[in-house]
Order: sequence, then structure tokens, then C-alpha cells
Amino acid sequence: MNHKKIYPSYFILLPMALFIILFILPSFMGLCLSLTDWNAVSDKIHFIGFQHFVDIFTNKRYLLVIKNTLIFAVVTTVFKNLIGLGMALSLNKSFRTRNFLRTIFFFPVMLSPLIIGLVFKSIYNPEFGVINEFLNKIGLSSLCQDWLGNINTALAAVIAVEIWRLVGRNMVIYVAGLQAISEDYLEAASIDGASGFQKLIYVIIPDLIPSITINLVLNLIDGLKVFDLVFVLTNGGPARMTEVLNTVIYKEYSSGRYGFSTALGLIMFVFTCIVAFGVLKAMTREED
Repeated sequence: MNHKKIYPSYFILLPMALFIILFILPSFMGLCLSLTDWNAVSDKIHFIGFQHFVDIFTNKRYLLVIKNTLIFAVVTTVFKNLIGLGMALSLNKSFRTRNFLRTIFFFPVMLSPLIIGLVFKSIYNPEFGVINEFLNKIGLSSLCQDWLGNINTALAAVIAVEIWRLVGRNMVIYVAGLQAISEDYLEAASIDGASGFQKLIYVIIPDLIPSITINLVLNLIDGLKVFDLVFVLTNGGPARMTEVLNTVIYKEYSSGRYGFSTALGLIMFVFTCIVAFGVLKAMTREED
């Protein structure tokens, strides 16, 4: 049967038109505006070429922002995957409270990052926060500090909240992947005398490559695009040690530097595309 007769080629015209109008055209306009000095002070827009990009990659402040964003994305991705896989392996076994625990661990994924940020801002509070109160109770008051106000702990504190927030999503994806693995493979490995670690390395992980790919891409994109959690917890402080690309874009746009903020947004878009397509290509080759 000729599929062209069932699905005429002109069916794609409307989706293609929407894609061009809602994505291609705004992206092209953003690229053009990033090459101008568009701002709230002047009514005139002048073409300045790649000056914004030169300023971004030669200014220590913006290099620190890019560094913080990459650190946040990589560290959260690694730990969300490792912890999520460990939780999935544990909760894939049959026991009475398995479904209840899965629900509890997945619950933070459904909460708004703004709400989570407000809750953890209280937990991290240096005076009455849960963490410092707990340290005082167990006699470790010397470790008490302003977790979000200390330049040495602020980024790690925000990263910890992000891991807690989305580790449940990784767990669910890995559980789905584990349930798709045939028990015959695991039984055959047991008959051959494989240990639990060997079954994990040679049977389970290779079959989890699609789940690993999904989690890597989603987590890296989430990490590169983080905004609301950082905005609520630290607003980029202290001393810009938790500043990320989206918080700077927000501040630059709010201050009226529209062309500059568009250039920063374009950089984040390019980073996200490179990382996403790079991971997909690498993991697809590994799966093959």
C-alpha cells in the first residue's frame, strides 16, 4: 500500500509553518538582536557585531557564570544518575512498602522549584535552620554555618537541593528500564556464576543504555537551564558564586540591556544543543 496516498505530503505544511513562526523566526531574530546594542536607554539600535560575545568571554564575571553553570549541570547530572540508579535497583525488588517508597521519593518532582527553594531556604537558615539545629543537638556546633551565605558552601548547598528535587525522576526512568530487562539474562548470568556486581556491569547497565541516555540528556538540560531554584535560594550570591546563565540573563534584561541578555541566551542555547546532541550521539553509538 502506498503510504503517500494515505498521508498526503501537504499534511506537514501546517506543523512546518508553526515551527517556522514560533521557533525558527524568533531564533533568527534573537541572533540578529544579539549583534546589536539594543537597550532601554536609547530608542535607536546599532549593529555592533560580535562585541557582546567578546565581552562575555573576556570578562571574568561572565566566565565565572559559565563555569558555575557547567559545574552545576555536570555535578547534578552525575549524582542524580548514580543515586537514582541505586534507588531503582533497591526498589525494583519485591517487598511490601515498595510502591509507597517509590511514591515518596518521586513526590519532590511534582513540587514547584519555587516552593522547594523557599522550604530549603528555611532549612539552611543559620539561626533556626534544621541543619544547624541538628548539628547543635549532636554536639557538632563547630560545623554550623550560613550554608547559603558562605562562598565555600553556597553552590554545593544549591546543588544538593537540585539533586534531592529530581533524583526521583531518574529513579522512575531506571525502574522502567530495569523492568524491561528479561529475567532469562539474569538467570543465565547466575548459572554462569556471575556475582551481583558482574551482573550489574555486564547485563543490567548495557540494557539500561536507553534509560541512561534519557536521564543524561534531561539532567544536563535541566542543569544548564536552572534558574528558579538559584533565584530563590541565593539570587546568585554570595559574591556571585552561585550565579548561573539564566539568573544573569534575567538581571541583564531587567536592567534594560536587551541585546546583551539576548547574546547570553544564545550562548546558553548553543551550550544546551551541543551537550544534548553530543550525549545523544555518544550514547546511541554505545547502544549500537
